[in-house]
Parts: sequence; structure tokens; C-alpha cells
Amino acid sequence: MIELAAALQSELAAMRWQALFRFNQDASQPADPATVSLLTGALADGHAFVRWQAGVALASEASGRQKLVELVKNYPAPSPEFTPVPAEFKTDVMCAAAIDALVDKKSAEAQAYLTKPLAQGSTLLRQSAAEALGRQGQAEAMPHLLAALKDSDPWVRRAAVLGLGHLGAGSAAGELVGCLRDRAVIVRRSASYVLGALRAAAALPALKIALTDADPQVRRNAAWALGRIGRLEAVSALTPLLDDPGLEGEVAAAAKEAIAVLNKPGWQRLVMGLGQRLQR
Repeated sequence: MIELAAALQSELAAMRWQALFRFNQDASQPADPATVSLLTGALADGHAFVRWQAGVALASEASGRQKLVELVKNYPAPSPEFTPVPAEFKTDVMCAAAIDALVDKKSAEAQAYLTKPLAQGSTLLRQSAAEALGRQGQAEAMPHLLAALKDSDPWVRRAAVLGLGHLGAGSAAGELVGCLRDRAVIVRRSASYVLGALRAAAALPALKIALTDADPQVRRNAAWALGRIGRLEAVSALTPLLDDPGLEGEVAAAAKEAIAVLNKPGWQRLVMGLGQRLQR
């Protein structure tokens, strides 16, 4: 523990991160209270990798998980143990690290407290909460994620789109179609992917329009999505993309695969699984 404490005082983020990584790799005994306190302090580190490793360490055993839950539960006013230095200790980044760690461990303990930071937190915290609500996979999260589609920050909106995809929220197709018109390309990319993953037939007209999006990744995802949805009427809209040079030929390849799938009989499309998943 003395070695870890010394490493966490280093000015080099790489040294701090590597020390926590080694701690996580080697940990075979439950952390004692002093170590838990040290790891709790590291949640406020200025480097995201350090915060992430500290959260992983805390989430690995019961007393640490409980501290993470308490941090999320009491946001935005954590107990004094989480603020050993003044308020500049960045409660938001600590809480975001706690959320990420709890969800990565598939812990349901934070489920009841995730909606509060989604509504009140900083951009980083709202994004973490939206991602976590999706990965938790609880239907109760759906109205909160739908509300987050209107967030002022595009990364939070993107996280909400992906969260709805994790929930398999086919009933949210109408709201997700609206995201295909989002001014932020990262939201349009994710929406075109998720609508395909959900096989949202209601999105067919909007996805045809998305085939003309200025961003090649949106066009590629839309082509893949139309193949997943499996309506033969999409072939005519996909055909112009066969000459699309975007993403070094990936857009044209996605269109070609979708057309090939759509032109097969229904039973063959089912056997093929409608093509491989593309990157978001």
C-alpha cells in the first residue's frame, strides 16, 4: 500500500495509472480501510485512466462497491470522506468514475440512483449515467433515456441513443428516427446503427434519406440498417451507393451486401443473419 500511495503522488499520469493497473492485476486480498480510502481519493484524479482503474479496484470488493454506491446516491453532496480536499476535488468526475465501475461489474446497486446525475450532473456525468442506464438493461430506464435524447450536449444524446439500443427499445423508433436529423454527426451515426440493430421497420423512409447524408459513416450505417430491416423496396435507394467512394469503399460494400441480402428469399435472409454488424 505504501508503494501505491507513493506512485499516486507522481506528477506522471502514466505512473499513477500503471500503479493502479498493477494493483488490480495483483490484488488477491480484500482492500483494507486505508487502501479503500486511497483508492477513493484516486477517483478524483485529473486523468480518466487513473479514475477508471481506481473505480475498477473499488468495485472489485464489497466495501469498495458500497462506497461507490454512496457516492452516486448522495450526489451532488457526497459525504466528507469523499472530499478530503476542497470542493475543487471534482465531485462530478468522481461520481462518473463510480458509475462506470459499478456498471462494468454488472452491479444493480446503483440502478436506483442513476437518474439523478442524468438530470443534474455535468456533461461527463450525464453521459456516464445515460450509458449506464442502457447497459443495466432495465425497462424503467426508457423514459429517462428518451428525455436525454433532447440533452444540450451531443455526447449525452449519443449515449442515450446507444442506451435505447441496449434496451432493445423498438417502441422508441419514432424518437430515434428524429435523431437521424440531429445536427451532431455522432448522434446521426449512432441512430442509424441502432435503428438497424432494432430492425425498426418504421424507420425505413428516414433511413433511405440517411443514405444521402453528408457523412459517409452515416451512409454506411444506414445501408447496413436497411439490410437488417429486410424490405425489398430499399434496393432502389441503395443502388446509387454502389459507386460511393466513402470510407475507402466501405459505404459501397455495405450497400452491396444489403442489396444481396434483400434480393434473397426470406428464408435465406434469416439463415444469413442479415449480414455482419458494422462499427457504430
